[in-house]
Amino acid sequence: MKIICILGSILFVTVSIVAQKPSAVIKANKNILILDDEKDGAAARIVKLDATFTAARTDQKATGYVWTISGSKGRDWEFVSGEETNRSVQVKFNRIGSYDIVASISYTYKDKKGVEQEDEVSDEKEAFVTVTNNLDELQQLYADQNFIKLVKKADNVRVKPKYANDPTPNIYLAKGYYGMHVKGLKDPEIEDPYDEAIVATASAIEMDQNGIFNIHVHKSWLNEFQKEISSNSLFIHLEDAEGYPAFYTGKDNQKKKQMVEEMKSGIDIYKSISKQPFVARWIEAAMKFNVKDFKTTNAIYSEEIPRLMQMENIDKLTETDKKVLMTGIMLSAQTLTVMNKNNTKACEILSKANKWFGEEKDFAQFFENVYNSCNE
Repeated sequence: MKIICILGSILFVTVSIVAQKPSAVIKANKNILILDDEKDGAAARIVKLDATFTAARTDQKATGYVWTISGSKGRDWEFVSGEETNRSVQVKFNRIGSYDIVASISYTYKDKKGVEQEDEVSDEKEAFVTVTNNLDELQQLYADQNFIKLVKKADNVRVKPKYANDPTPNIYLAKGYYGMHVKGLKDPEIEDPYDEAIVATASAIEMDQNGIFNIHVHKSWLNEFQKEISSNSLFIHLEDAEGYPAFYTGKDNQKKKQMVEEMKSGIDIYKSISKQPFVARWIEAAMKFNVKDFKTTNAIYSEEIPRLMQMENIDKLTETDKKVLMTGIMLSAQTLTVMNKNNTKACEILSKANKWFGEEKDFAQFFENVYNSCNE
């Protein structure tokens, strides 16, 4: 027994040594850059990035560095010191946006036989550098909940040539309109703040080429706005069938027709206010099948099922996007079972989604109780 314990300990130590990997860490001298900074000029748009390699064992040596920055080199940003393969670089950003930064570091180490091997470690930081124009006045009006003044000011700012490619004034315009709606504020020049908030958000999303909506302060607001839209335009039209979502199947044709028309409108609205509009297509496909539009149903699934199976994560989705996607997959699983007269495709998408939604009570119960966790 003692020998077995000793051998077990030796094996554990060996595995631990082999498993030790180095780490890579990205550091920046600043994360927020002001594109129109009059005081510092071009220097305000330059950030210094440094990649640090920390070995876990003495035989690990860094041999190369590679930087990857989202957006387009030469248009959105450029190196002013160093290049992709340097440990430290200085980058000047030329366009507003939220940029992902990745530093990949290759290194060598010796295996158990003393033979030199190669490997790679990386650090990836989403929305690590934000480039924006100086719109502190709009932010302050929003913080003060001075929504009518915010609408007027943002509307004036967004038409200036300087902001022609900047979605930020439209974001604040949407925030102002929505704030008016929530607070019940009236203005004779604004007929329906709720509808105007939808239009302004859709315009901002269409302009947002570099991820301004990935900035936390904007993404969290967008999530709340999407939550209200989805609750009032999508989820309200679904039935609760033993704890999981389903379409109305009663005999009231007028009710069914109204539900379909309102849900069609809700899906179109949600697509316009999401950076990831595909999430609403899963509900759309199931709804189309429910009204016997089989051609559209098949067309959507032929695009969205392969897309889903290739997705590695859903990190870029807002929390509301995730709920819309989860609901659509649950509806679509039921649809695919009826379409195909078997659970093969349904289980394919459910098993994939279980990686992301397995901890969600509604999804977990649906997956287990209705599909037996796809074990059959």
